[in-house]
Amino acid sequence: MTGPISQAGWVTGVVLATGILVSQAFAQEQKLGDVPDGNRSVPVHLIDLLDEEGSTIRPDDDPLMPFSIRETCGGDCHDYQTISSGWHFNSADSAVPPGFRGEPWILVDRQTATQIPLSYRPWPGTFRPGQVGLTPWEFVEAFGRHTPGGGIGEDEEAQSLEFFQRWMVSGQLETNCLSCHDAEPAHDQAEYAVQIARQNFRWAPAASSGFAQVSGSARQMPDTYDIYFGAVLDDPKLIPPSVSYDESRFTPKGKVFFDIKRDIPPERCYFCHSTKVLYKDDPHRWTLDEDVHLAAGMTCVDCHYNGLDHAITRGYEGEVQALAGPSAAESTCEGCHLGESSATVPRAGRLGAPQPGHPGIPIEHFEKLTCTACHSGPWAAPKTYRVKTSRAHALGTIGVNKSDEVLPHIMAPVFARQVGGRIAPHKLFWPAFWAQLLEDQVTPINPDAVRPLVVSVTAADQPVLTGDWQPLTAEQIAEVLTSLSSRASSGQQPVYIAGGKLYRLADSGKLAAEEHPAARPYYWAFAHDVRPAAQSLGVRGCRDCHTTNAPFLFGKVEVDAPLAAGRDSMKTMTAFQDLGDIYPWLFAFSFVFRPWMKAVTLLSALVMASVLSLCAYEGLARVLKAAAGAYRETEKD
Repeated sequence: MTGPISQAGWVTGVVLATGILVSQAFAQEQKLGDVPDGNRSVPVHLIDLLDEEGSTIRPDDDPLMPFSIRETCGGDCHDYQTISSGWHFNSADSAVPPGFRGEPWILVDRQTATQIPLSYRPWPGTFRPGQVGLTPWEFVEAFGRHTPGGGIGEDEEAQSLEFFQRWMVSGQLETNCLSCHDAEPAHDQAEYAVQIARQNFRWAPAASSGFAQVSGSARQMPDTYDIYFGAVLDDPKLIPPSVSYDESRFTPKGKVFFDIKRDIPPERCYFCHSTKVLYKDDPHRWTLDEDVHLAAGMTCVDCHYNGLDHAITRGYEGEVQALAGPSAAESTCEGCHLGESSATVPRAGRLGAPQPGHPGIPIEHFEKLTCTACHSGPWAAPKTYRVKTSRAHALGTIGVNKSDEVLPHIMAPVFARQVGGRIAPHKLFWPAFWAQLLEDQVTPINPDAVRPLVVSVTAADQPVLTGDWQPLTAEQIAEVLTSLSSRASSGQQPVYIAGGKLYRLADSGKLAAEEHPAARPYYWAFAHDVRPAAQSLGVRGCRDCHTTNAPFLFGKVEVDAPLAAGRDSMKTMTAFQDLGDIYPWLFAFSFVFRPWMKAVTLLSALVMASVLSLCAYEGLARVLKAAAGAYRETEKD
């Protein structure tokens, strides 16, 4: 068939074919659940449960498998790969900018007097887990309790062949969307931590979901255990991991309802991001004031938000552009409270944020201090507080040591200078670990390798209920270093780092202490909890910070170490601000006389005004007298 009709049909066919190809390409790029239509409600998540093979789960299956987040939430609905590349999951990706220094993972071993900062991000002062002998498997086992899965827990390329069979038994620790987005009242992140300790990685999301029960332990299973066919176990007391579901949660069509929230409730954040301040009188948490933003009805994600890529905004100025796009600049303190308005949309006062006036505060304060220096954390005291954090102290997990002395020992608030030059409040701890020194470079020693030596010297084989330091003496350190010297490679010298010092054996055989960059304290900035303006530093005037005993400048920072000789030592806050000791004290001392100076200045001004008035009166009298004399002379003429 020829002519206009056939040509029109051909054109129509091309258009349709092109449309189909475009729609297919679009569907491949964006999943069903990631393409909003403008409706702001959250879709009902009544969905099938899928196992890690992508098979649909029914409660009468045999064997009954745990559902897979990758398949259940991913699959046709969400772009799992994009989501799992977000900030909470990408620490081991060397292509991701490390951002500002944050809270590290802290490896603690009381028997070897060790607390050492670890991170896959190249933050200054941290060591990579592999440097202390932690494989990805061991890292997940130690710290997976306070992660939302993903990252190194499912990075097959980073997982060594040495633990290949154990990974097959435990399964991958997938990115767990429920850790954050689940509003199920029975959701139990503490149970998630229990399953990580049992090496039940593939079962952990189901166990914490609130509608499944997991029993048994992959830790107890041999390397040859098969999750589908099991294994012949010699010990009848060993229970392989298994899952059972609440059958009432399944609809007649076999689907399960998930109470998913797009705007994450703060309770989901608290499990990994809580801080307990160990006040002297230890007030209960329900008697303490809440963060002013939370008290106003805001949630964590109002400031710490992200797109599908989950590149969550942390709120650091200068970092937000790289991590979460241009709009993230609004989530900083200044972006919210002081942001400039565009021609069409006002930015300042976002979400009702008040625009502060700061009357009477010199402009240089805003150049030298962050907003958080005056508004965040506990009110500064003459000596820093000790604090406990969720990640460092396993807060929220079952059987956690609640002692105030348990390691690691973290101090706050420490007002220190950060990258960019401004002073901000920080949390701080002093690293302590055994290491090898080669050409001034320090390489940590795996605590497992040094433990027998330390235990034999210190008799530290018995647990201490408080979880505090195993005390060390200089003689004991020297003895352990001597034993390590006999095993050291050529050119290496064993050392011990603690309390800001590097200890090594001198040529005389005695222990010598010296400064070293690896011994410096590790500290990271914090911004919560935010106090209202009426409780900010400076609200009572300059003397809040500028007196010779003001905690902001002259507060004492505890130097923590297992050595009894160094436990009571302190550093002044100015040591972390690059200010020296003399100038800040002299400047603060001047405030003692400033009230007198004001009085003297006012009195001097009054005296000068009186003198000037008197002189002006005398001058005016002379002028008038001269004018009168001239007038009389004129009259005579």
